[in-house]
Amino acid sequence: MIKYFSLIFLSIILLISCGPSEREQAQQEQREQQLQMQMIETTPEFNNQMEALLSHYFELKDAFIQSDADAASSAAQQFLTNTEEVDSSGLTQESATVWSSFSQTLVESTSNLIPLDDVDEQRYHFEHISEAMINLVETFEPLGYQVYHQSCPMVRDGSADWLSREEEIKNPYHGDRMMNCGETIRQL
Repeated sequence: MIKYFSLIFLSIILLISCGPSEREQAQQEQREQQLQMQMIETTPEFNNQMEALLSHYFELKDAFIQSDADAASSAAQQFLTNTEEVDSSGLTQESATVWSSFSQTLVESTSNLIPLDDVDEQRYHFEHISEAMINLVETFEPLGYQVYHQSCPMVRDGSADWLSREEEIKNPYHGDRMMNCGETIRQL
């Protein structure tokens, strides 16, 4: 019995000592982030296109704040057109590939949103659009101004995030039902 416990104890010690420390894991993650950031390069033209895209995103978000399905469809159509017109030809191959993955999500989710008449059904697709836009802004850092990453913990049995120009919470997922529900997570 003592040999059995000694063997287990020795195995645990070996597992702990052989694995990377928390510090080593953090350093590895930092190196990976730096490598990814070195690969993502933009041009001033691309950044201008991203700023225009973000302006259309804010128009869409504002339509949801007003709980206006018609305005959301109209804003989504402008957002879709703008997304499809982004010219990534000046980007590196790696950056263009990353943009392509974001644009596919944006086009698909926006295309699904446009024909819907129910604002709550539209909001479901807005969640995916917002997630992609947050990741896009984090990845490309195309803006010369601050935006706020905000979140509501009470959306479809979970939480949902969005971007805003204003720090004040105006919830696009609940509109006038729960306008101030949410919090600012960070500035981007």
